[in-house]
Amino acid sequence: MIDWDAVRDEVTHHLQELIRIDTTNPPGNETAAARYIEGVLSQEGLPSVFVESEPGRGNVLSTIAGGEKEPLMLLGHTDVVAAEPERWTHPPFSGALIDGYVWGRGALDMKNMVAAELMVFLLLKREGMLLNRDVIFAATADEEAGKGNHGPGWIIDHRPELWCARYILTEGGGHDICVGDQRFYTCQTGQKGLCRLRLVARGKPGHGSMPHGDNAIIKLSRAVASIEGAVLPVHVSQSVRHMVGEIARHVPQTESEIWLGLLDEETSSEALAALRIDEELRSELGAMLRNTASLTMLQAGSKINVIPGEATAWVDGRLAPGQSQESFIEELRAFVGDEVEIEVDQYTPPLEADAESPLYVAIADIIRESDEDAGLLPYLLPAGTDAKHIVPRRPETQIYGFMPYRQKPGEEEMKLIHGHDERTSVEELLFATQKLYEIVCRFSSET
Repeated sequence: MIDWDAVRDEVTHHLQELIRIDTTNPPGNETAAARYIEGVLSQEGLPSVFVESEPGRGNVLSTIAGGEKEPLMLLGHTDVVAAEPERWTHPPFSGALIDGYVWGRGALDMKNMVAAELMVFLLLKREGMLLNRDVIFAATADEEAGKGNHGPGWIIDHRPELWCARYILTEGGGHDICVGDQRFYTCQTGQKGLCRLRLVARGKPGHGSMPHGDNAIIKLSRAVASIEGAVLPVHVSQSVRHMVGEIARHVPQTESEIWLGLLDEETSSEALAALRIDEELRSELGAMLRNTASLTMLQAGSKINVIPGEATAWVDGRLAPGQSQESFIEELRAFVGDEVEIEVDQYTPPLEADAESPLYVAIADIIRESDEDAGLLPYLLPAGTDAKHIVPRRPETQIYGFMPYRQKPGEEEMKLIHGHDERTSVEELLFATQKLYEIVCRFSSET
């Protein structure tokens, strides 16, 4: 019989210790976190493999052997984004436990899930679970910087024998949302692709005292203004179609018709505006339905009295499943015209997992059994996770983002991800640990 009160204290301790290790990326320093986890595993008699892509960029993996079914990996990254200590109520690397919350950078993204998955892994060992598949725990480096040069991608390229998972549980879903009187948990089944672009306008350089009609800044400004006001076409992914259909089944008929209207190009914008939902969810849905293009940086000129010959804007593009960099550029070209060049800076394709796979079904069953008033929704993550480094290298992999988290009415912890005063509830950390343990046991012990 598991003593869940003791588990709460133990998983909280691991989270606090991980937060106290500053793994801000860049530079990372994930080795210190990997060594801490390696030590915890060793104390439990669990062997592990530690690998570095370069000094300071450490990863640790451990396996509990099971049967012949395809392996499951519990995956989490240990790096975090930068914090501004002067803007925090409590120091961001203190791991302070105050009023039932653990404070610190990574408390939500994603040292909380690393601690929970580590705890699940320890419980599998302690309980002597008879597994029908190998279960792998992996704490990896370099997710937050975007290019993933030191984490899963590096491991697959340089130590492929260590990466044998068919199914992966990681970040990107699990938060609950309410639509009317119905509550759902989200399970990330897909994520948008990344297409970062440079818009480059060229013109005639000259002296600022002599204006002329071939100014690169003016050309770029017209393109930038066009993109900012652009409404790109609707692209309905499998994940979004399944999500909208599930919601439509649980709301009154009149609202159901509005939800289904999201899936039609002609009615999508009107339907999105008409939904009775909070603005954050409305924004998320809008991003799920279309490719998006956000202008993030501008560069032009070197002196106030010099008309530059070149001006550049950077676009953070996110692509719906089924879209490519070529189709995305074609969409943008219709708005920016021919005055600017479009150059690709970085591209990773969109991804989708099967919303009817055995792992997804196991997650749905556990949620339904644990919370009869809630359902499970497939979820298309507008941002990205380590999946973007894994699936292109291992296309057979099915990756799901799920760490259940119940926000209290009026609380908005999820908005604190990458923000000031990031913190997580100890009770919800325990809840996530319990549910993840049940999911892993269900998925990895049934015949």
